[in-house]
Amino acid sequence: MASDNKEKPGNCIRCGYSYKKGSQYCAECGAPVVNKCLDEGDLLRDPCGCVNGEDAAFCSQCGCATAFNRAGLVTSPYPENKVLQTDEMGEMKWFYHPFFSG
Repeated sequence: MASDNKEKPGNCIRCGYSYKKGSQYCAECGAPVVNKCLDEGDLLRDPCGCVNGEDAAFCSQCGCATAFNRAGLVTSPYPENKVLQTDEMGEMKWFYHPFFSG
């Protein structure tokens, strides 16, 4: 019988404690165990939430700092340099919000 993926252990990158897959934080030292993007979004766009590799200081999708970066588990000599994508209708982008569709 195959075991559930949530029961497979992982190891915390800070202290090495073994945790169950599906955990968000290490029960031993409190460090995050998932290196998620911390972009919170805003009124016009959803949060990123991309899961990045253990060595990523910044999100590969949007450039925002990752959980491991903010917790001091991964460092970078560079500051966060999130670049917002713009289009020629930038000032009208709020019309793309789901509130106006339908």
